[in-house]
Amino acid sequence: MRISWQLAALTLGAQASAVNAATPAALALTDATFDSWSDAQSLALVKFFAPWCVYCQALALPYEQAAATLKDDGIPLAKVDCTKEQKLCDDMEITGYPTLKVVVDGDYYAYNGTRDESGIVSYMRKHQQPAVADLSGSNLAKFKQAAGVAAVGFFERSAPEFAVFEAAAQELRDEYSFGVVKDKAVAKSQGVPVPGVAVYTSEGTMDIFTGPLTTESLVKFVRMTSVPLLGELSSQTFGMYVHTGMPIGLVFYSGAEMRAELKTQLEDIAREFRLSVSVALVDAQKYSKHAMLLGLEPRWPAFAVQDVAKRTKHLFSQSQELSAPELRRFISSVADGRRMPDYRSQPIPATNDGAIFELVSKQFNEVVFDSTKDVLVLFYSPWCIHCKNMAPAYEELARSLRDYGSLIVARMDATANDVPSADPALNVRGYPTVVLVRANDNRIVEYQGNRSVQSLTDFLRQHAVHSPLAAAMSTVVAAAEAASTVGYDDAVPSRLLGFTPKDTRHIEL
Repeated sequence: MRISWQLAALTLGAQASAVNAATPAALALTDATFDSWSDAQSLALVKFFAPWCVYCQALALPYEQAAATLKDDGIPLAKVDCTKEQKLCDDMEITGYPTLKVVVDGDYYAYNGTRDESGIVSYMRKHQQPAVADLSGSNLAKFKQAAGVAAVGFFERSAPEFAVFEAAAQELRDEYSFGVVKDKAVAKSQGVPVPGVAVYTSEGTMDIFTGPLTTESLVKFVRMTSVPLLGELSSQTFGMYVHTGMPIGLVFYSGAEMRAELKTQLEDIAREFRLSVSVALVDAQKYSKHAMLLGLEPRWPAFAVQDVAKRTKHLFSQSQELSAPELRRFISSVADGRRMPDYRSQPIPATNDGAIFELVSKQFNEVVFDSTKDVLVLFYSPWCIHCKNMAPAYEELARSLRDYGSLIVARMDATANDVPSADPALNVRGYPTVVLVRANDNRIVEYQGNRSVQSLTDFLRQHAVHSPLAAAMSTVVAAAEAASTVGYDDAVPSRLLGFTPKDTRHIEL
Protein backbone atom coordinates (compact mmCIF):
# COMPACT_ATOMS: atom_id res chain seq x y z
CA MET A 1 0.00 0.00 0.00
CA ARG A 2 1.34 3.44 -0.92
CA ILE A 3 1.24 6.27 1.62
CA SER A 4 1.58 9.84 0.46
CA TRP A 5 4.40 11.96 1.79
CA GLN A 6 1.78 14.33 3.24
CA LEU A 7 0.35 11.47 5.32
CA ALA A 8 3.84 10.40 6.35
CA ALA A 9 4.63 13.96 7.45
CA LEU A 10 1.38 14.09 9.46
CA THR A 11 2.27 10.78 11.11
CA LEU A 12 5.72 12.00 12.02
CA GLY A 13 4.26 15.26 13.27
CA ALA A 14 1.84 13.35 15.48
CA GLN A 15 4.70 11.27 16.88
CA ALA A 16 6.69 14.44 17.57
CA SER A 17 3.65 15.99 19.29
CA ALA A 18 3.29 12.87 21.42
CA VAL A 19 6.91 13.15 22.48
CA ASN A 20 6.48 16.83 23.34
CA ALA A 21 3.34 16.10 25.32
CA ALA A 22 5.12 13.57 27.54
CA THR A 23 7.82 14.57 30.00
CA PRO A 24 10.93 14.71 27.81
CA ALA A 25 13.87 12.56 28.85
CA ALA A 26 16.32 14.59 26.77
CA LEU A 27 17.41 17.88 28.33
CA ALA A 28 16.74 21.03 26.28
CA LEU A 29 19.87 23.20 26.18
CA THR A 30 20.19 26.90 25.42
CA ASP A 31 23.08 29.20 24.71
CA ALA A 32 23.13 30.12 28.39
CA THR A 33 23.37 26.50 29.67
CA PHE A 34 25.26 24.76 26.87
CA ASP A 35 28.91 25.33 27.89
CA SER A 36 28.53 24.61 31.60
CA TRP A 37 26.50 21.46 30.89
CA SER A 38 29.00 20.20 28.28
CA ASP A 39 32.01 20.77 30.52
CA ALA A 40 30.39 18.68 33.27
CA GLN A 41 29.78 15.58 31.09
CA SER A 42 32.18 12.65 30.95
CA LEU A 43 29.96 11.07 28.26
CA ALA A 44 26.78 12.43 26.70
CA LEU A 45 24.96 12.91 23.39
CA VAL A 46 23.50 16.12 21.94
CA LYS A 47 20.98 16.44 19.10
CA PHE A 48 20.86 19.65 17.06
CA PHE A 49 17.51 19.91 15.28
CA ALA A 50 14.79 22.07 13.75
CA PRO A 51 11.13 21.32 14.57
CA TRP A 52 10.02 21.71 10.94
CA CYS A 53 12.57 19.18 9.65
CA VAL A 54 10.87 15.89 8.71
CA TYR A 55 14.02 13.88 9.52
CA CYS A 56 14.16 15.49 12.96
CA GLN A 57 10.51 14.57 13.50
CA ALA A 58 11.32 10.95 12.60
CA LEU A 59 14.19 10.93 15.11
CA ALA A 60 12.26 12.61 17.94
CA LEU A 61 10.59 9.52 19.44
CA PRO A 62 13.54 7.07 19.27
CA TYR A 63 15.83 9.78 20.66
CA GLU A 64 13.57 10.35 23.68
CA GLN A 65 13.25 6.59 24.20
CA ALA A 66 17.03 6.22 24.09
CA ALA A 67 17.38 9.11 26.53
CA ALA A 68 15.05 7.36 28.99
CA THR A 69 16.89 4.03 28.62
CA LEU A 70 20.35 5.52 29.05
CA LYS A 71 19.44 7.41 32.22
CA ASP A 72 20.09 4.20 34.18
CA ASP A 73 23.54 4.03 32.58
CA GLY A 74 24.35 7.57 33.65
CA ILE A 75 24.56 8.79 30.03
CA PRO A 76 22.52 11.99 29.57
CA LEU A 77 21.02 12.96 26.21
CA ALA A 78 20.33 16.59 25.37
CA LYS A 79 18.93 18.58 22.46
CA VAL A 80 19.29 22.04 20.95
CA ASP A 81 16.54 23.69 18.88
CA CYS A 82 18.52 25.54 16.23
CA THR A 83 15.56 27.70 15.26
CA LYS A 84 15.74 29.22 18.77
CA GLU A 85 19.51 28.94 19.35
CA GLN A 86 20.86 29.96 15.96
CA LYS A 87 24.11 31.52 17.25
CA LEU A 88 24.92 28.39 19.28
CA CYS A 89 24.33 26.16 16.24
CA ASP A 90 26.50 28.44 14.10
CA ASP A 91 29.27 28.28 16.72
CA MET A 92 29.02 24.48 16.69
CA GLU A 93 29.22 24.53 12.85
CA ILE A 94 25.94 22.68 12.41
CA THR A 95 25.37 22.37 8.66
CA GLY A 96 22.56 19.79 8.54
CA TYR A 97 19.56 18.64 10.52
CA PRO A 98 19.49 16.54 12.54
CA THR A 99 23.13 16.45 13.67
CA LEU A 100 24.21 14.32 16.64
CA LYS A 101 27.44 14.92 18.55
CA VAL A 102 29.04 12.82 21.28
CA VAL A 103 30.39 14.74 24.29
CA VAL A 104 33.46 13.30 26.03
CA ASP A 105 34.86 15.36 28.91
CA GLY A 106 33.61 18.56 27.31
CA ASP A 107 34.96 17.77 23.83
CA TYR A 108 32.69 17.00 20.86
CA TYR A 109 33.00 14.13 18.36
CA ALA A 110 30.86 13.01 15.44
CA TYR A 111 28.17 10.43 16.15
CA ASN A 112 28.54 7.55 13.67
CA GLY A 113 25.83 5.17 14.81
CA THR A 114 22.34 4.43 13.54
CA ARG A 115 19.38 6.67 14.40
CA ASP A 116 17.02 4.25 16.09
CA GLU A 117 16.64 3.64 19.82
CA SER A 118 18.63 0.40 19.98
CA GLY A 119 21.39 1.81 17.77
CA ILE A 120 21.77 4.94 19.91
CA VAL A 121 21.77 2.91 23.13
CA SER A 122 24.35 0.34 21.95
CA TYR A 123 26.59 3.03 20.44
CA MET A 124 26.68 5.10 23.61
CA ARG A 125 27.17 2.05 25.85
CA LYS A 126 30.15 1.06 23.70
CA HIS A 127 31.57 4.53 24.25
CA GLN A 128 31.37 3.94 28.00
CA GLN A 129 34.16 1.44 27.55
CA PRO A 130 37.73 2.80 27.47
CA ALA A 131 38.84 4.05 24.06
CA VAL A 132 42.26 2.52 24.71
CA ALA A 133 42.64 -1.11 25.83
CA ASP A 134 45.41 -2.25 28.18
CA LEU A 135 47.63 -4.81 26.45
CA SER A 136 50.52 -7.09 27.39
CA GLY A 137 52.83 -9.49 25.64
CA SER A 138 50.30 -12.30 26.08
CA ASN A 139 47.33 -10.64 24.35
CA LEU A 140 48.97 -8.22 21.88
CA ALA A 141 49.02 -10.72 19.00
CA LYS A 142 45.33 -11.59 19.47
CA PHE A 143 44.42 -7.89 19.67
CA LYS A 144 46.24 -7.13 16.40
CA GLN A 145 44.63 -10.06 14.61
CA ALA A 146 41.09 -9.24 15.75
CA ALA A 147 41.28 -5.49 15.20
CA GLY A 148 41.80 -5.30 11.44
CA VAL A 149 43.68 -2.03 11.93
CA ALA A 150 45.19 -1.45 15.37
CA ALA A 151 47.19 1.49 16.73
CA VAL A 152 49.32 0.52 19.73
CA GLY A 153 51.12 2.96 21.99
CA PHE A 154 54.18 1.80 23.88
CA PHE A 155 54.29 3.93 27.05
CA GLU A 156 52.73 4.25 30.49
CA ARG A 157 49.27 5.74 30.86
CA SER A 158 50.90 8.40 33.02
CA ALA A 159 53.23 9.44 30.18
CA PRO A 160 52.47 12.75 28.40
CA GLU A 161 52.23 10.87 25.09
CA PHE A 162 49.23 8.91 26.36
CA ALA A 163 46.98 11.99 26.53
CA VAL A 164 47.63 12.67 22.83
CA PHE A 165 47.15 8.99 21.98
CA GLU A 166 43.85 8.81 23.89
CA ALA A 167 42.51 11.92 22.14
CA ALA A 168 43.25 10.33 18.75
CA ALA A 169 41.58 7.11 19.94
CA GLN A 170 38.44 9.02 20.90
CA GLU A 171 38.26 10.57 17.44
CA LEU A 172 38.87 7.31 15.56
CA ARG A 173 37.40 4.67 17.86
CA ASP A 174 34.51 3.93 15.47
CA GLU A 175 36.99 3.03 12.71
CA TYR A 176 40.05 1.49 14.35
CA SER A 177 41.18 -0.19 17.59
CA PHE A 178 43.61 1.36 20.06
CA GLY A 179 45.69 -0.27 22.77
CA VAL A 180 48.58 0.61 25.07
CA VAL A 181 51.53 -1.52 26.24
CA LYS A 182 53.64 -0.39 29.19
CA ASP A 183 56.14 -3.28 29.12
CA LYS A 184 59.37 -2.04 27.49
CA ALA A 185 60.42 -5.61 26.72
CA VAL A 186 57.36 -6.04 24.50
CA ALA A 187 58.17 -2.79 22.71
CA LYS A 188 61.73 -4.03 22.12
CA SER A 189 60.45 -7.32 20.70
CA GLN A 190 58.26 -5.35 18.28
CA GLY A 191 61.12 -3.10 17.24
CA VAL A 192 59.28 0.00 18.49
CA PRO A 193 61.08 2.73 20.46
CA VAL A 194 59.72 3.83 23.84
CA PRO A 195 57.79 6.06 23.84
CA GLY A 196 56.42 5.10 20.44
CA VAL A 197 53.35 4.22 18.37
CA ALA A 198 52.92 1.49 15.77
CA VAL A 199 50.00 0.78 13.44
CA TYR A 200 49.30 -2.86 12.55
CA THR A 201 47.00 -4.17 9.81
CA SER A 202 45.45 -7.60 9.26
CA GLU A 203 47.77 -7.96 6.24
CA GLY A 204 50.70 -8.18 8.63
CA THR A 205 52.12 -4.72 7.90
CA MET A 206 53.52 -2.55 10.68
CA ASP A 207 54.28 1.17 10.40
CA ILE A 208 56.04 3.08 13.17
CA PHE A 209 55.06 6.70 13.76
CA THR A 210 57.86 9.24 13.49
CA GLY A 211 57.91 12.98 14.02
CA PRO A 212 56.25 15.26 16.59
CA LEU A 213 53.34 13.47 18.26
CA THR A 214 50.13 15.51 18.13
CA THR A 215 46.52 14.38 17.95
CA GLU A 216 46.21 15.73 14.41
CA SER A 217 49.43 14.10 13.15
CA LEU A 218 48.57 10.77 14.76
CA VAL A 219 45.03 10.72 13.33
CA LYS A 220 46.47 11.42 9.89
CA PHE A 221 49.12 8.70 10.29
CA VAL A 222 46.62 6.05 11.37
CA ARG A 223 44.37 6.79 8.41
CA MET A 224 47.28 6.84 5.98
CA THR A 225 48.59 3.46 7.09
CA SER A 226 45.17 1.80 7.42
CA VAL A 227 44.78 0.98 3.71
CA PRO A 228 46.30 -2.26 2.36
CA LEU A 229 49.72 -2.17 0.76
CA LEU A 230 49.05 -2.33 -3.01
CA GLY A 231 45.47 -3.38 -2.34
CA GLU A 232 42.51 -3.55 -4.71
CA LEU A 233 40.65 -0.32 -5.40
CA SER A 234 36.96 -0.78 -6.25
CA SER A 235 33.63 0.92 -5.73
CA GLN A 236 33.54 -0.74 -2.29
CA THR A 237 37.02 0.41 -1.19
CA PHE A 238 37.30 3.79 -2.95
CA GLY A 239 35.86 5.66 0.05
CA MET A 240 38.44 4.06 2.35
CA TYR A 241 41.28 5.34 0.16
CA VAL A 242 39.75 8.82 -0.13
CA HIS A 243 39.34 8.92 3.65
CA THR A 244 43.11 8.81 4.14
CA GLY A 245 43.38 12.27 2.59
CA MET A 246 46.31 11.13 0.46
CA PRO A 247 46.66 11.03 -3.33
CA ILE A 248 45.81 7.62 -4.81
CA GLY A 249 48.11 5.94 -7.30
CA LEU A 250 45.86 3.91 -9.62
CA VAL A 251 47.49 0.97 -11.41
CA PHE A 252 45.05 -0.18 -14.11
CA TYR A 253 45.48 -3.82 -15.12
CA SER A 254 43.70 -6.20 -17.49
CA GLY A 255 43.42 -9.83 -16.42
CA ALA A 256 44.77 -11.92 -13.54
CA GLU A 257 48.17 -12.52 -15.14
CA MET A 258 48.91 -8.81 -15.61
CA ARG A 259 47.68 -8.10 -12.09
CA ALA A 260 50.05 -10.67 -10.58
CA GLU A 261 53.01 -9.30 -12.55
CA LEU A 262 52.30 -5.71 -11.55
CA LYS A 263 51.83 -6.61 -7.90
CA THR A 264 55.23 -8.28 -7.78
CA GLN A 265 56.88 -5.50 -9.76
CA LEU A 266 55.44 -2.57 -7.83
CA GLU A 267 55.16 -3.79 -4.23
CA ASP A 268 58.45 -2.22 -3.14
CA ILE A 269 57.45 1.11 -4.71
CA ALA A 270 54.08 1.03 -2.95
CA ARG A 271 55.90 0.44 0.36
CA GLU A 272 58.44 3.21 -0.34
CA PHE A 273 55.75 5.86 -0.95
CA ARG A 274 53.22 4.47 1.55
CA LEU A 275 53.08 7.71 3.56
CA SER A 276 52.69 10.04 0.57
CA VAL A 277 50.74 8.15 -2.15
CA SER A 278 48.42 5.16 -1.65
CA VAL A 279 49.22 2.87 -4.60
CA ALA A 280 46.36 0.50 -5.48
CA LEU A 281 45.44 -1.95 -8.25
CA VAL A 282 42.35 -1.26 -10.40
CA ASP A 283 40.56 -3.70 -12.70
CA ALA A 284 40.50 -1.84 -16.04
CA GLN A 285 37.72 -4.03 -17.40
CA LYS A 286 35.37 -2.95 -14.61
CA TYR A 287 36.54 0.64 -14.25
CA SER A 288 37.61 1.68 -17.74
CA LYS A 289 35.18 4.62 -17.57
CA HIS A 290 37.04 6.01 -14.57
CA ALA A 291 40.32 5.69 -16.45
CA MET A 292 38.86 7.57 -19.41
CA LEU A 293 37.48 10.29 -17.13
CA LEU A 294 40.99 10.75 -15.82
CA GLY A 295 42.18 11.16 -19.41
CA LEU A 296 43.77 7.75 -19.98
CA GLU A 297 43.35 5.84 -23.23
CA PRO A 298 42.04 2.23 -23.00
CA ARG A 299 45.52 0.66 -23.21
CA TRP A 300 46.74 -1.38 -20.25
CA PRO A 301 48.61 -1.31 -17.99
CA ALA A 302 48.22 2.38 -17.23
CA PHE A 303 48.92 4.58 -14.23
CA ALA A 304 47.65 7.86 -12.80
CA VAL A 305 47.79 9.68 -9.47
CA GLN A 306 44.46 11.18 -8.39
CA ASP A 307 44.21 13.61 -5.48
CA VAL A 308 40.52 13.77 -4.66
CA ALA A 309 40.94 16.42 -1.95
CA LYS A 310 42.80 18.83 -4.23
CA ARG A 311 40.88 17.76 -7.36
CA THR A 312 44.10 17.17 -9.31
CA LYS A 313 45.48 14.29 -11.38
CA HIS A 314 48.84 13.28 -12.80
CA LEU A 315 48.92 10.94 -15.81
CA PHE A 316 51.87 8.65 -16.46
CA SER A 317 52.63 8.85 -20.19
CA GLN A 318 51.15 5.86 -22.00
CA SER A 319 53.91 6.10 -24.58
CA GLN A 320 56.35 4.99 -21.86
CA GLU A 321 56.79 1.48 -20.49
CA LEU A 322 55.28 1.12 -17.03
CA SER A 323 58.53 -0.01 -15.42
CA ALA A 324 59.47 0.20 -11.75
CA PRO A 325 62.31 2.77 -12.24
CA GLU A 326 60.15 5.09 -14.38
CA LEU A 327 57.21 4.79 -11.99
CA ARG A 328 59.45 5.52 -9.00
CA ARG A 329 60.68 8.72 -10.65
CA PHE A 330 57.12 9.69 -11.60
CA ILE A 331 55.61 9.18 -8.13
CA SER A 332 58.58 10.94 -6.53
CA SER A 333 58.02 14.02 -8.71
CA VAL A 334 54.32 14.06 -7.77
CA ALA A 335 54.97 13.53 -4.05
CA ASP A 336 57.49 16.36 -3.73
CA GLY A 337 55.48 18.78 -5.86
CA ARG A 338 57.89 19.04 -8.79
CA ARG A 339 55.34 17.80 -11.32
CA MET A 340 52.44 20.00 -12.38
CA PRO A 341 48.98 18.36 -12.52
CA ASP A 342 47.36 17.33 -15.80
CA TYR A 343 44.08 19.03 -16.63
CA ARG A 344 41.55 18.05 -19.25
CA SER A 345 40.96 20.98 -21.58
CA GLN A 346 39.40 21.87 -24.88
CA PRO A 347 41.71 23.73 -27.29
CA ILE A 348 42.00 27.49 -26.78
CA PRO A 349 39.56 29.05 -29.28
CA ALA A 350 41.20 30.64 -32.33
CA THR A 351 38.95 33.67 -31.84
CA ASN A 352 37.08 34.72 -28.73
CA ASP A 353 35.41 38.02 -29.59
CA GLY A 354 31.79 37.17 -28.73
CA ALA A 355 29.87 38.78 -25.91
CA ILE A 356 30.51 35.69 -23.76
CA PHE A 357 34.13 34.66 -23.30
CA GLU A 358 34.43 30.93 -24.09
CA LEU A 359 36.67 29.70 -21.30
CA VAL A 360 38.77 26.52 -21.36
CA SER A 361 40.95 24.94 -18.70
CA LYS A 362 44.25 25.85 -20.41
CA GLN A 363 43.64 29.56 -19.88
CA PHE A 364 41.41 29.38 -16.78
CA ASN A 365 43.82 30.80 -14.19
CA GLU A 366 45.12 33.47 -16.55
CA VAL A 367 41.62 34.81 -17.28
CA VAL A 368 39.68 34.11 -14.10
CA PHE A 369 42.30 35.34 -11.63
CA ASP A 370 43.15 38.54 -13.50
CA SER A 371 43.08 40.92 -10.54
CA THR A 372 42.29 43.91 -12.76
CA LYS A 373 38.86 42.55 -13.71
CA ASP A 374 35.70 41.17 -12.20
CA VAL A 375 35.07 37.80 -13.88
CA LEU A 376 31.63 36.17 -13.94
CA VAL A 377 31.85 32.46 -14.85
CA LEU A 378 29.03 30.08 -15.76
CA PHE A 379 29.91 26.38 -15.44
CA TYR A 380 27.52 24.36 -17.56
CA SER A 381 26.88 21.04 -19.25
CA PRO A 382 25.68 20.84 -22.87
CA TRP A 383 22.99 18.31 -21.92
CA CYS A 384 21.68 20.19 -18.85
CA ILE A 385 18.12 21.49 -19.39
CA HIS A 386 18.50 24.05 -16.60
CA CYS A 387 21.61 25.43 -18.33
CA LYS A 388 19.65 25.77 -21.57
CA ASN A 389 16.86 27.59 -19.73
CA MET A 390 19.34 30.03 -18.23
CA ALA A 391 21.24 30.69 -21.48
CA PRO A 392 19.03 33.51 -22.88
CA ALA A 393 19.31 35.65 -19.74
CA TYR A 394 23.06 35.04 -19.44
CA GLU A 395 23.63 35.92 -23.10
CA GLU A 396 21.53 39.10 -22.76
CA LEU A 397 23.57 40.14 -19.72
CA ALA A 398 26.81 39.54 -21.62
CA ARG A 399 25.66 41.56 -24.65
CA SER A 400 24.63 44.48 -22.47
CA LEU A 401 27.98 44.57 -20.64
CA ARG A 402 30.40 43.71 -23.46
CA ASP A 403 31.72 47.28 -23.72
CA TYR A 404 32.73 47.44 -20.06
CA GLY A 405 36.37 46.36 -19.99
CA SER A 406 36.42 45.93 -16.22
CA LEU A 407 34.15 42.87 -16.44
CA ILE A 408 34.41 39.54 -18.26
CA VAL A 409 31.27 37.43 -18.66
CA ALA A 410 32.52 33.89 -19.34
CA ARG A 411 31.26 30.33 -19.53
CA MET A 412 32.98 26.94 -19.48
CA ASP A 413 31.80 23.47 -20.46
CA ALA A 414 32.60 21.69 -17.19
CA THR A 415 32.15 18.27 -18.80
CA ALA A 416 35.06 18.92 -21.18
CA ASN A 417 37.32 21.07 -18.99
CA ASP A 418 38.73 20.50 -15.52
CA VAL A 419 38.78 23.40 -13.08
CA PRO A 420 42.51 23.89 -12.36
CA SER A 421 42.03 25.11 -8.81
CA ALA A 422 41.74 23.44 -5.41
CA ASP A 423 39.73 26.34 -4.01
CA PRO A 424 36.60 24.78 -2.41
CA ALA A 425 34.53 27.68 -3.78
CA LEU A 426 35.28 26.38 -7.30
CA ASN A 427 34.16 22.82 -6.55
CA VAL A 428 31.38 22.55 -9.14
CA ARG A 429 28.73 20.23 -7.68
CA GLY A 430 25.91 20.81 -10.15
CA TYR A 431 24.86 22.61 -13.31
CA PRO A 432 24.50 25.43 -13.86
CA THR A 433 26.88 27.00 -11.32
CA VAL A 434 27.69 30.71 -11.53
CA VAL A 435 30.47 32.41 -9.57
CA LEU A 436 31.98 35.88 -9.53
CA VAL A 437 35.75 36.12 -9.06
CA ARG A 438 36.19 39.65 -7.82
CA ALA A 439 38.86 42.05 -8.99
CA ASN A 440 41.69 43.05 -6.59
CA ASP A 441 41.27 40.30 -3.97
CA ASN A 442 40.09 37.44 -6.26
CA ARG A 443 37.49 36.55 -3.67
CA ILE A 444 34.97 34.05 -5.04
CA VAL A 445 31.24 34.68 -4.54
CA GLU A 446 28.69 32.08 -5.65
CA TYR A 447 25.51 33.28 -7.32
CA GLN A 448 22.34 32.28 -5.47
CA GLY A 449 19.60 34.00 -7.47
CA ASN A 450 17.14 32.91 -10.15
CA ARG A 451 17.73 32.85 -13.90
CA SER A 452 16.68 36.42 -14.68
CA VAL A 453 18.79 39.27 -15.99
CA GLN A 454 17.48 41.37 -13.10
CA SER A 455 18.76 38.87 -10.52
CA LEU A 456 22.15 38.54 -12.22
CA THR A 457 22.39 42.32 -12.42
CA ASP A 458 21.57 42.75 -8.73
CA PHE A 459 24.24 40.18 -7.91
CA LEU A 460 26.89 42.07 -9.87
CA ARG A 461 25.81 45.42 -8.41
CA GLN A 462 26.24 44.00 -4.92
CA HIS A 463 29.50 42.11 -5.34
CA ALA A 464 31.52 43.47 -8.30
CA VAL A 465 34.45 45.72 -7.40
CA HIS A 466 34.66 48.26 -10.21
CA SER A 467 32.42 51.31 -10.00
CA PRO A 468 31.91 51.71 -13.78
CA LEU A 469 30.00 48.44 -13.62
CA ALA A 470 27.48 49.85 -11.15
CA ALA A 471 26.72 52.70 -13.52
CA ALA A 472 25.92 50.22 -16.26
CA MET A 473 23.34 48.24 -14.31
CA SER A 474 20.28 50.32 -15.15
CA THR A 475 21.13 50.04 -18.84
CA VAL A 476 21.37 46.25 -18.55
CA VAL A 477 18.00 45.90 -16.84
CA ALA A 478 16.28 48.22 -19.31
CA ALA A 479 17.69 46.24 -22.22
CA ALA A 480 16.53 42.98 -20.67
CA GLU A 481 13.02 44.28 -20.10
CA ALA A 482 12.82 45.41 -23.71
CA ALA A 483 13.94 42.03 -25.04
CA SER A 484 10.96 39.74 -25.38
CA THR A 485 13.15 36.67 -25.95
CA VAL A 486 14.69 36.61 -22.47
CA GLY A 487 12.81 33.98 -20.50
CA TYR A 488 13.37 32.38 -17.16
CA ASP A 489 11.57 30.42 -14.51
CA ASP A 490 11.31 32.41 -11.29
CA ALA A 491 9.83 29.42 -9.51
CA VAL A 492 12.98 27.33 -9.80
CA PRO A 493 15.55 28.07 -7.07
CA SER A 494 19.10 28.35 -8.21
CA ARG A 495 20.91 25.30 -6.99
CA LEU A 496 20.21 24.08 -9.63
CA LEU A 497 22.57 27.04 -8.82
CA GLY A 498 22.76 26.34 -5.10
CA PHE A 499 20.84 26.79 -1.86
CA THR A 500 22.06 28.90 1.04
CA PRO A 501 23.33 26.36 3.59
CA LYS A 502 21.63 28.21 6.46
CA ASP A 503 18.26 27.80 4.76
CA THR A 504 18.67 24.09 4.00
CA ARG A 505 20.15 22.63 7.13
CA HIS A 506 17.76 19.65 6.96
CA ILE A 507 19.75 17.65 4.42
CA GLU A 508 22.35 15.85 6.54
CA LEU A 509 21.36 12.31 7.50
